[in-house]
Amino acid sequence: MPVATVKDSSLCFSYEDSGPLGGSYTTLVMVHGTGFHSGIFGPMIPFAAANRVRLILVNRRDYPGSTPLSDAELAELGSLDLETRARALAQQGLDIGLFLAWLVREENIPPVSVDRDGKQQGGIALVAWSLAHTPLAGFLAHADALPADAIRTLDPCLRAYCIFDAPHGSFGLPTLSKYHPLIEPTYPMEERVPRFYSWVSTYYTHPDLARRTRDPALLDTAPLPYPAPTCRRPATLNAIGPASLEAVSWPGPIQGSEALLHGMPLGVAFEQTRRMLLDEDVGRVLPRCKVVVIWGENTLWEMAGAAWAVEKVYKECEASGQVGRALEVVEMPGANHFPHWDEPEAMIRFLASAV
Repeated sequence: MPVATVKDSSLCFSYEDSGPLGGSYTTLVMVHGTGFHSGIFGPMIPFAAANRVRLILVNRRDYPGSTPLSDAELAELGSLDLETRARALAQQGLDIGLFLAWLVREENIPPVSVDRDGKQQGGIALVAWSLAHTPLAGFLAHADALPADAIRTLDPCLRAYCIFDAPHGSFGLPTLSKYHPLIEPTYPMEERVPRFYSWVSTYYTHPDLARRTRDPALLDTAPLPYPAPTCRRPATLNAIGPASLEAVSWPGPIQGSEALLHGMPLGVAFEQTRRMLLDEDVGRVLPRCKVVVIWGENTLWEMAGAAWAVEKVYKECEASGQVGRALEVVEMPGANHFPHWDEPEAMIRFLASAV
């Protein structure tokens, strides 16, 4: 995998590239969640070129080929001093911004243009899946802290920041239930990972009224039975063969940096949400970049409820004119938490249309 070296050669990001295309095309930079490296998006690559998409699949810090977080950085991410913790979290996002600027310069990413039908083409969109939004949110939340040359590089190219199936905590919003199979004390340790795999990757059917009203209170947050019941189709992680699952998994950071991100104080995370969406001054930086929050029709309640909750916050502020950046909240039909694995071509087409 190629490696991008940014920030005075002190920081590297490993990535996979489906390759440039002739003419104008959309570049999607996709960033993985907890416990999986960028290989989890691999099934999408064969469908990229036919849909005029270039895929860049990035490994976050502490994942293969990218610079590990130092002991000092980990200490700051877990500091009891909230200002220290907020600065450390913001830096995670700003580092991704530097990577994007590097990518635009080094790979000659086509700028955004408008075709004869008035539709945008070209440019770049950043896509954060699941918990990736927690460290990536600082990119737009603190866009005004990016170096001036990085802003000039990104401005003609950056179309959208897409947040796909992120949990409540990533937005700094309280979750609907404290239940989580990885920390449920009544489960023996050997059951927790299999239960988590079923819980996070099952195809759920949410009440029609909940989907129409986008009211999180109408979602069923009861623990999923184990083994998982038969649904519309098998839970993704139960259906993946053991060798294939192992090939895309990277559990090492779960007890380290990922635990710090999962445990980020809500106030620290919400301040990133506020700055990203509601701060007018920050919104003037990279102004063409909209935020798109995506939830899967058949994803678990945690992710659907989070999308609806952030939309509610935004609309309440929008009504009083207190927003800084455009927000769209959209549903991906038929998707659970892993459409990039189960329906990779549909995922490519959906993202290309959403940005």
